[in-house]
Amino acid sequence: MAQLNFTDRVEPLGQAGLARKLEATGASGTTNIALTAGVFRISMRAVGADIRFSIGSGTQTATSSSHFIANGERLDFAVPPGANIAVLRNGTTNGTLEVTELN
Repeated sequence: MAQLNFTDRVEPLGQAGLARKLEATGASGTTNIALTAGVFRISMRAVGADIRFSIGSGTQTATSSSHFIANGERLDFAVPPGANIAVLRNGTTNGTLEVTELN
């Protein structure tokens, strides 16, 4: 029987590209960034606080009902062309969303 390597068993996410930090501050305002053109996958991790986030085409606004990522949690996503990400702290503690663009 032929030996399988890891790419035979999982879908590769891609190679690490640009690293970004989005500061999740104030409960009433959001931080929005545009991803690099041609990026279609990301990996992100919440650091220091629970965070709300919104991902989509064009400028985004995160709200208290946006998607949730817990402090210390990592999530991987496919994103649309021209994606932007907006973040908002979920409580009273500021945090950072560490985003790695995957090529």
